[in-house]
Amino acid sequence: MSRASVIDTFTEGCISCDICKTACPFLSKYGAPDKIIFEAQENVFYCTNCNACTHICPQKLSPSEAFLEKKYQLIKSGLISDGVKDKVNSARKFADKGHRFPFSYYSVSDTVFWPGCALAGMSPQIVKRIVNLLTRHLNKKLGIALDCCFDPLYQIGDINSVKAASERIRERLKKHKINHIITGCANCQKIFSLFMPEIKVEHILEILPVSDLQINRFTDSPVFLHHPCPAYRFEEIRNKAKEQLRVYASEIKESAIPSCCGLGGGINAISKKLSEEFTDKAVRKSDHSPINSFANSAIPIVTYCMGCKNRFLENGKKAYHLLEFISGIKPLEKPVSSGKKWINRFSLSMSRRLNKKLLLSIAVVFLIIISTYLRRHGYFSAESILGFIQQYRFSAPLLFILLYSIGPSLFIPSLPLTLGAGFLWGPFWGVLFSITGATIGASIAFLLSRYIMGDTIKERFNYSQWQWLEERVEKHGWKAVAFTRIVPIFPFPVLNYLFGITPITFFCYLWSTFIFMLPACIAYVAFGSSMGELILKGNMKGIILGILIASAALVLPIAFKPMIKRLFPARDE
Repeated sequence: MSRASVIDTFTEGCISCDICKTACPFLSKYGAPDKIIFEAQENVFYCTNCNACTHICPQKLSPSEAFLEKKYQLIKSGLISDGVKDKVNSARKFADKGHRFPFSYYSVSDTVFWPGCALAGMSPQIVKRIVNLLTRHLNKKLGIALDCCFDPLYQIGDINSVKAASERIRERLKKHKINHIITGCANCQKIFSLFMPEIKVEHILEILPVSDLQINRFTDSPVFLHHPCPAYRFEEIRNKAKEQLRVYASEIKESAIPSCCGLGGGINAISKKLSEEFTDKAVRKSDHSPINSFANSAIPIVTYCMGCKNRFLENGKKAYHLLEFISGIKPLEKPVSSGKKWINRFSLSMSRRLNKKLLLSIAVVFLIIISTYLRRHGYFSAESILGFIQQYRFSAPLLFILLYSIGPSLFIPSLPLTLGAGFLWGPFWGVLFSITGATIGASIAFLLSRYIMGDTIKERFNYSQWQWLEERVEKHGWKAVAFTRIVPIFPFPVLNYLFGITPITFFCYLWSTFIFMLPACIAYVAFGSSMGELILKGNMKGIILGILIASAALVLPIAFKPMIKRLFPARDE
């Protein structure tokens, strides 16, 4: 059907039965669709495009499509009030902002995960976890594409802007050799299907195995499954959502027709009061669901749209995103502000860029400048460093800990520093300063890997290497940290970064790293201290004791060898 005939077809078939009013707060307040189109045209901008009216129309007509066409005609002709113009321009600015640097990003890969604005803005953690899971599931490198599909403009009727943006997105996909998109947003899938049908697009729920959702959060509780409005275009997505949730929920209730959360069509920017009425209607559907004998307040809403979830959280409703059931993901319990969403999107985008381009360049330039400066001023030598440490008794330990903290992230060997700590400060203070610096250094590398450099680490090391370590962490938890610290399967600086891309929690990594680095730290500090005793005091007993302690630390892994083989079989097995 051509665009010009959409309104004519609707108005010719509409019998003004008013049945559609029962499904929509907008129609209930402003009257029959045919009267709105011809008598109060600008009221069409109150339509959220949820299509609930279409699902219950006895004439099989689509009032929402007619409203969308009228929006398009009004915007194209410029026959709209200043208030509506402001809302259209605001939507354009929002979409353009997410469509440009620094918020947009494309990997060079044939298959990418396209999370959509809401998921990237509210939970970068889920985005990163999904990329890891899909990489494993598809057994190939998976890229990521961060961009705005311009659906906010589509819903408000600015179709020409969406067409122009779709052309730019098509060129970006072609430039980065992307021919397969896995999206986390039903709205994005809708836009691709309408404006870029030649591109293969699948929703994450169609790809993600049920086995990857491992938290039995609702085994003994009923839930209300809220389908985001665009999902009613895609029956397969709705069926997959129910299939995923059925494993974990004792009972599931859902709505047969769309129920807008109050964000569709930009209604919250045009009329907050009407937006709240839509939200209240959606919430009441879950509260009034006749599921068992559970209290209404105990029935959580499960959806697969982060925008919907955030809207429900803002209204005090217990709500979950289906992807928050993935193992290792902590569900959001409070709504996320607009500013925080932009920060999250910026962080996610820049972490990808810094990994591949800027981070290495900045680090190299920084090291060249610092080393040149220190060398010219005579500080970059063992003698000058030792002399400085002896001269400044209080500031020297702080500088030592700082150097020790930075070292692991730059792959600088820490053994000389550990020996030097014992030589200069003796066994007690030497251990204290060394283990503090070592733990901070290991933590910095871990956090850099988890939040900034994760993708670079995966690209730098073989998939089998970090997958092998990830599997041991998932199975053994802190024991994986313990035994890899005792037995150097990987060099420590490498290990710090690799643990950052595993699902182990930071706190578990922190305490196990501290405890299981301590024995070797004590041994090497003791040896360094004994060297100081020999050189400074001529104490032969000290050097013999230090050698014995260090030897014991080196021999210790042999005693754990049988256990190591059981916990960590060869990577090619």
